[in-house]
Amino acid sequence: MKEEFYLRVEGVNLANFVYDTFDLSTTRGGGLLLLEAIERIKERFFTQPQAISTGASSGLFSFSAENQEQAKELQQEVVAFLTGHPQFQHATFVVDILPVSTDFNRDKETLLAMNRWQQMQLPTVVFPSPPPRETKSNDCCGIDYLRPASHVVKVKDKDKGVSESVYQRRKHGLEQKQKFYEQQTGLSGLPQFVQSFDELTDDCKRGNLHHKMAVIYLDGNGFSKIQQEICQGQEGEIMLQLFDERIKKYRRDFLRDLLTATSHQKEWTTVTGEHRLEILLWGGDEILLVVPAWLGWWTLSYFFQKSKDWKFESHSLTHAAGLVFCHHRAPIHGIQEIAKELAELAKEKSREANYVAYQILESFDTVGMGLEDYRKKRLGEKLKDKSQELIISGDNMREALVHMGRVKRELSKGRVYKVVQALFSSSSEEIEELVKEAQMQLNTETKEAYQKLQTCFGQDEMFWIHLIDLWDYIGEPTEEDKLCL
Repeated sequence: MKEEFYLRVEGVNLANFVYDTFDLSTTRGGGLLLLEAIERIKERFFTQPQAISTGASSGLFSFSAENQEQAKELQQEVVAFLTGHPQFQHATFVVDILPVSTDFNRDKETLLAMNRWQQMQLPTVVFPSPPPRETKSNDCCGIDYLRPASHVVKVKDKDKGVSESVYQRRKHGLEQKQKFYEQQTGLSGLPQFVQSFDELTDDCKRGNLHHKMAVIYLDGNGFSKIQQEICQGQEGEIMLQLFDERIKKYRRDFLRDLLTATSHQKEWTTVTGEHRLEILLWGGDEILLVVPAWLGWWTLSYFFQKSKDWKFESHSLTHAAGLVFCHHRAPIHGIQEIAKELAELAKEKSREANYVAYQILESFDTVGMGLEDYRKKRLGEKLKDKSQELIISGDNMREALVHMGRVKRELSKGRVYKVVQALFSSSSEEIEELVKEAQMQLNTETKEAYQKLQTCFGQDEMFWIHLIDLWDYIGEPTEEDKLCL
């Protein structure tokens, strides 16, 4: 009689396979290869019902074997497939098996612990092979600055020696970008997508938002806790499979709707016809998107609108978001970490509802200290205890999109700036007088917009902080935008 086993595989040490270069195509290729590796393992070794959960870089599978030895043979076959593959062999993977018990939750957590223990025992990077003798080159890779160069590629119309690892990832990133969007959405006739942040943010008509981008990180609230709850008992395996499928469907639906709404729209299209969107992380309960700065607020608001009714069983599926506005040449991996830290601040405010923490980094600014300390310091001594009010409801972002343009038409930026300056140094009476003067500039229609804008920004001092910070980043919605609001 055959025995039942679980197998868990995960790509680990991503710092040395995905985030070890600043070349966008290489980063994209590394992430897509990990996603593809899990899918290829599923197709090659497991039929569809045996795939319990698959994410951006990990997969949990079930299978039958005559005994433990036969189960280990399958484990070794998976390892041999990964280490012998011309692309996957440059990543580090951990693969473990475990006999099925009556406690699925414990089995799942045990396998995760086994994967982590194996990771601790392995090198954190795959040692590169020496370059072919015929190259006669002692150069190191011109992109990762670590491995020996073994190929020559064109980078910005210049020849550059790159390592085998970078060559495989970069090639994959360039080739598969278009296919990724088509495979995830099922859409045909999609435009070509930009290949660099320079292309993504290039628009001189945008004033000081020219060459500025918005980095959006989304993380599910308590998805692991939900899994713990639904995986209790004998039905745990089936429930996790259903949960995994539901999350993937929701994500695919969002991306399909986003591309349907924005493809070929002027705001999203470069002068040469490419679409201004980059996805750097897709899978599990995380998403990382990059769009032009002038589309950042709209894109995140659109996600929260589309996801507001997401549920699994009785559980609402909400998200914490980090939104960073920065220069297109800012180091993307550092910006990504800031976006993740911002999402953690949003989670601290609530793990039950949609919240977003945003940060504007002018020029090449970096935080340089703990993010929360940085945000408090920026608010000054008088307002530092209100840093939590810098975090706003994702469900209310739409109010800013609809009403901010009208308020900006009646209030000058200089007047708003005077109010903000007073918040840091003036008395309550002086601040109140300046606010009254500003409100007197509003006609009846704009006063209504002003009040509705407060549902997003708050009604006290922080309203003015949000208003001045986001002045350039939330503009009048175009006719195309209004169709999606």
